[in-house]
Amino acid sequence: MSDLDPIRVHYVREFTRLSLWYANKRLRENPGDLEDTVNVRVNLYRNTSLYNGNHHPAAGAEDPEWNVIVGKLGEIFYKYGNDSESVETRGLAILWPLMEARIRKLGNEQPGPGDRSHECWNYDYKHEDSLSLHIANVYQPKSPLSDMHVQFAASLIRLLRDSQVRRPEVKVVRCGSWLNSAPRFQMLFPEAWIQSADRRTEMRYTMGHWGQFMDRRGDFHEKNGAFFRRTGEMPYPSSLCRCKIDMVLDHLHETYPEAVAYNDQLRYVPTA
Repeated sequence: MSDLDPIRVHYVREFTRLSLWYANKRLRENPGDLEDTVNVRVNLYRNTSLYNGNHHPAAGAEDPEWNVIVGKLGEIFYKYGNDSESVETRGLAILWPLMEARIRKLGNEQPGPGDRSHECWNYDYKHEDSLSLHIANVYQPKSPLSDMHVQFAASLIRLLRDSQVRRPEVKVVRCGSWLNSAPRFQMLFPEAWIQSADRRTEMRYTMGHWGQFMDRRGDFHEKNGAFFRRTGEMPYPSSLCRCKIDMVLDHLHETYPEAVAYNDQLRYVPTA
């Protein structure tokens, strides 16, 4: 295993153990919800070589090999549910061959500079009336919320202004993520954004919930993981926030003059 990315290996191992801990906790509180818990509430499948980037059991995709694994995990939860260490160790042993195969093929999997539309930011228009934001850290091992905060704000300005040229009829921007509970992320947005927060009380497998367990290096976030185990609550609850694009741009220009200057240095001009 020495040829595998050690940071990715550690992240996947510890993240999987935490996911199994939560799945076991949830099943003890809600017996009989095995498929829903393993497929929809925790992010296990996407860390295996079975995931092709599109189809997922949470969306109804059939995967017979995964169904067998879910059944084996169910046996572990049922037999060892009172012993979390046994659940985590035995569950990881079943999952690890598929997880190791994925790491061997794809490595770290984190996007790098140029892999997304606007540095850390991506977007879509799946909701017809709004622009949806998606975030991943392309600055590893630096953080977009500290070391690279100016660049992070500047690239958001560029994304929003490009959207105004590309789709001028779209007036609203939205984002569903745990980041909406993080103070440094909230600083990027006006008060209307924070006030609009609609907390997502039901756990989902997406990184909008589980992304908070990856640190700036792409490794497992030990502090957040310990908090979750201790309290049973996510350190940063996931929520959906939205407001007008103009309001966000006004806020960014007022709050981050360094980001405006950064874009000026790039000689940035909005494009479609």
